[in-house]
Amino acid sequence: DRIREVLTVGGLVVYPTDTAYGLGADPFQEPAVGRLYEVKARPRDQPMSIAVADVPDIFRFGERTPIGEAFCMKNLPGPYTVVLRATPKAPRPIVSKDGRIALRIPAHPIPRLLAKAYGPITATSANRHGLQSPETCEGARDQLGDRVDLYLDGGPTPLGGESTVVDVPGSRAKLLRPGTARPGAEDAWM
Repeated sequence: DRIREVLTVGGLVVYPTDTAYGLGADPFQEPAVGRLYEVKARPRDQPMSIAVADVPDIFRFGERTPIGEAFCMKNLPGPYTVVLRATPKAPRPIVSKDGRIALRIPAHPIPRLLAKAYGPITATSANRHGLQSPETCEGARDQLGDRVDLYLDGGPTPLGGESTVVDVPGSRAKLLRPGTARPGAEDAWM
């Protein structure tokens, strides 16, 4: 109830994922997203991802493509972020200027429960822009301090690092950012 209350009023929540600690806000609230950019000192022209609960939610907010569907079914939940063309239901404050959206289903119970109970939440790393993504709640607190409304400490993240970002809107997947991934998973999209 406390988490829902914080997110509903435009607050920020730090939470663990399978890769790094994430910084969550309601992606449908422009003021909350603006505050998130401010707290991270992140340039507004750098889009961020959202965490959702399951694969059908990916295609509620991102356009379904054959390669996108195959990739998601094989690799999610997991340490990947997929980039698709945004649907009309996508949260406008985080859709990129070229109409795309980045989505995650972390392989960690906390963000999936948050997304199931509240709805999609932003899934950017809980760090100041240009600094290392934190693998502990304390690491996130060291960077963001009291600018965040609530911290959820779930212990060290299982994988550490950042998610691998894969663009899957067309007929072929394209690696946009290498990150933490399961060994051998590259075969799923290369």
